[in-house]
Amino acid sequence: MKKGSKFFIAGIIVVGVIGFLIMSGFQQNSVYYLEVNELLKQPEAYKAKGVRISGNVKEGTIQQDVLKKFLKFVMIDDTGATMNVEYTGLVPDAFTEDVQVIVEGKYDKSNNTFYAKTLLAKCPSKYEADATEEEKQKS
Repeated sequence: MKKGSKFFIAGIIVVGVIGFLIMSGFQQNSVYYLEVNELLKQPEAYKAKGVRISGNVKEGTIQQDVLKKFLKFVMIDDTGATMNVEYTGLVPDAFTEDVQVIVEGKYDKSNNTFYAKTLLAKCPSKYEADATEEEKQKS
């Protein structure tokens, strides 16, 4: 076998292995992004997969144990669909009632509870209003 053909075959193997690692990494980290009503319509379709759910925190439903870093609340979307959410971890500073949140984790249909491993809270629009007022004062 010629020296050049050995390098060519080795190169193809290396590219194949790198391609396989990239594809398997994407499949492991890929999650579906839904709203509450979409998840509730077809919970079986996302049972074995991680999902991200977008919605708002329903007013008056937050139960929090700061020492245990445990949070429980009801998430509601624009259609009025609701589900319970349980999260253990650090709670974002922007997390309050009626704020838009995104949770990532797994849904249990039997008790209508979403067990979140990630919780993201959208900053309230009042910060955007404050920024525009400051810009007006500077000019």
